[in-house]
Amino acid sequence: MQLYSYWVRATLDCHDADGNFYHLVAYAGSDTSPDAARQTADQLLQARQARLLGNGELGEYPTGSVPLREQLIRRVYDPQGKELGAITRNRYGSLVLNAPRLMILDVDDYDLRQAMPRQPSTVPFSFSRFLRNLFNPPPPLAPLPLPDAHDQLQLRLASWLQLHPEWNFRLYRTRLGFRLIVTHQFLAPDSPEAQAVFAAMRTDSLYVRLCEKQDCYRARLSPKPWRIGWMRPAHAFPHDTAEQRLQQQEWEQQYHARSETFAVCQWVGEYGSSHVCPGAETLITLHDAACLGDGKLA
Repeated sequence: MQLYSYWVRATLDCHDADGNFYHLVAYAGSDTSPDAARQTADQLLQARQARLLGNGELGEYPTGSVPLREQLIRRVYDPQGKELGAITRNRYGSLVLNAPRLMILDVDDYDLRQAMPRQPSTVPFSFSRFLRNLFNPPPPLAPLPLPDAHDQLQLRLASWLQLHPEWNFRLYRTRLGFRLIVTHQFLAPDSPEAQAVFAAMRTDSLYVRLCEKQDCYRARLSPKPWRIGWMRPAHAFPHDTAEQRLQQQEWEQQYHARSETFAVCQWVGEYGSSHVCPGAETLITLHDAACLGDGKLA
C-alpha cells in the first residue's frame, strides 16, 4: 500500500538552455511532515531544471506504480495495532478503502455478459444445399441473448468453490456490476492465488492493474459525485491556500449531505466456507457500514 500522510505541491519558473520559459510543477509526499514533503518536491524541481539546462527532455511524470496523490483521511488498525488499511479521498472526491491484503474484486456487468460464440455447424456438407443457399441465402441467425450477469457470476463462484472449498466470498451488487470480498485469508494482489481468482471472476482489467501497481486493493465507500447530482471538487489535492481548503470543506459538506439517500452497494450473500480470517472483520465492518443501504446505487 503506497500512501502518504502529507502531500505538497511545489512550483518553479525557469528557462532552459535556449532561453525558453517553463513553469515546473512537482508533487511529493511524506509520512514524516509537510516540511519533509516540501524538501522532496524542491529536489524534484531542481532535478528537472538541471535536465532542462543540460538540454535533456523532461519526459512524463511516472505513473502507475507511484503512490496515489490522495488525501489520507485515516489509517485502520487491528486491536494489536497492526495497520490493516486506510481511507483516502480520491481525485473526484469519493472516499476509498485501501486494503493491502484483504482481497476485493471489481467485476463489471459488461464483462460477465459477453455472449458465447456460436458453435460451428456439424451438418455434413451438401453441394445441392450449397447451391440453394448461394442463390437463396437463408436469413441471418438471430443473435444469442446476453446472459444474465448475476447468473454468470454465480456459476463462476460455484465452479471456483468446487475446486477450492476453503475459500469464502462476500458478494455485493454495485451500480454497474458486483464487488467481491475474499475473507478466508489475506492475499497480496500479485500472488498466484489472487491472479487466478481475478481471471476466474472476470475482474475489471484496469482495476487489476491498479491493484498490482499499488500493491493494494481498493473499494469506493461513497458515491461518485455526478451520480448524486453534484460536481467534482474545484481544486485538485493538495490544496495550496486557505481559500482552497475552505472551498473544499464546503464541497465536502454538500457532498456528504447529498450522499445520505444513496448507497454504493447492496448485499447479495456469502458463498463458501464462511471463514473470516483474523483482521478481516475490522475492514469488512467498516466497509459495510459505509457502503450498504437501501437507496439508489451510486
